[in-house]
Amino acid sequence: MYTSEDTGKTVVDLFSHSPSTIHLVGPAGPVSVSGKEVAEAGSAFGWWLRDQGVARGERVAVWADNGLAYLQALAGCADAGLTLVNVNTRYSRAEAADLIGRSGASVVLTDRVDSIGATGDDQPLVVDADKTLPQVAPDGRSDASEVAPFVVFTTSGTTSKPKMVLHQQRSITEHAHDVAGGMGLRRDDVVLLAMPLCGVFGLTTLTGALAAGCDVVVPARFDVDVYADLITRHRITVTHGSDDMYHRLLEVGADLSSLRMAGYGAFNNSLVDVAARAEEAGATLLGLYGMSEVQALFAARNPGDPLAIRAKAGGRLISVAAECRTKNDELQLRGPSLFTGYLAEGGAKIDLPMTEQSFDGAWFRTGDLAEIEGTEGFHYLARMGDSLRLGGFLVAPAEIESTLNAVEGIDQSQVVAVDRPSGARPVAFVVTVPGCDLSTLEERAIEHCSSQLARYKVPVRVVPIDEFPTTPSANGTKIQKTRLREMGETILNR
Repeated sequence: MYTSEDTGKTVVDLFSHSPSTIHLVGPAGPVSVSGKEVAEAGSAFGWWLRDQGVARGERVAVWADNGLAYLQALAGCADAGLTLVNVNTRYSRAEAADLIGRSGASVVLTDRVDSIGATGDDQPLVVDADKTLPQVAPDGRSDASEVAPFVVFTTSGTTSKPKMVLHQQRSITEHAHDVAGGMGLRRDDVVLLAMPLCGVFGLTTLTGALAAGCDVVVPARFDVDVYADLITRHRITVTHGSDDMYHRLLEVGADLSSLRMAGYGAFNNSLVDVAARAEEAGATLLGLYGMSEVQALFAARNPGDPLAIRAKAGGRLISVAAECRTKNDELQLRGPSLFTGYLAEGGAKIDLPMTEQSFDGAWFRTGDLAEIEGTEGFHYLARMGDSLRLGGFLVAPAEIESTLNAVEGIDQSQVVAVDRPSGARPVAFVVTVPGCDLSTLEERAIEHCSSQLARYKVPVRVVPIDEFPTTPSANGTKIQKTRLREMGETILNR
């Protein structure tokens, strides 16, 4: 096992000292590189950016599929003292542009150059991720620091826009070594990077494998047939993904017998039997817990636990330095993997007031319901608020509702998630203004949402109703989300 003392405490050190071989699978064909090669080319790209006038601490947005350019950007930003802003690969052009603008990014690395739009003096520098990245020799320069701001992830809360979660290099590297040791990764494991690097699920899987010295297989994006072939051809032993991913692999008859450890996020309530089905196929699925603020694999079930325990979300804390508790039924956490704060609009500073509201002293308030199990773990139950799990991502309904409310004729809207075998889907209920043309409303609303939102956020139905069902509360009345979900289920099951 390689420790943080062996490999250093910065992200570029994590790459450069790791014995891992990274096997990239993409449109250009398979390419294998070492962590050291990624670090060297990445550092040269990072210092090319610095030579273009991108100052230490500035933001570099990456909107691209998994691939060599993404890996080099991670190493390059770490070495040159830049902050990498992850842009969800499933975002629409409008959502990506909004996040890039709010983050204050001065550079955009993307394989979607045609979707970026016009560039100019006031626009970010655009670098094509499909081409060899420009480089200059660092000449011994390095601004890598374990306490430097390093990476931004997005997450939805109660606001209509995704929040920007900032991590230092130290939280990423320390958690990588905790994952390597706490998950029991072995040097001879072969890890499939099944999730996109733009999220904590994907990045944590990669960094944990690098810390353990495992070989890593990195497909560009999800394709069930490609994944099934990679698992067999590379004899994958470890991977982590969503319950939907395993469900689709099982549907195509993928051979999962080589998987000795496969963590999964329980995002789809209609797939409660996925761990049992996987066990019949020879794979050991483990329930997990994580979020952008504490990273993925914060907690995990043990491979040796009975199926009924392994299938539960949560588990034991991966880091021996982490702690958990519940207060008023809310899960609260602390440990070395926690974030630094949220970026303010424009990315000019960390938004400390918002961050402080998310803490109870030194404890991060997750907004999740959980039950503590013994002295070193917990069982995750559900979100305390109304956030939706769509496409494996946490989405604030306010984001979809504000988009719907911009449609002519819609006065108010409420969005709920309805579980389907293929995954949870959003259903919208709307109250319209007098004289609204109801015959075209649903078509117009879905078309507008499709132009502004990622596909998984677009409502599958937009249903006009006279008024929302309510119940009395201490503050007047409260909309009955449960009743709306029941109505949505009835509509989708017709």
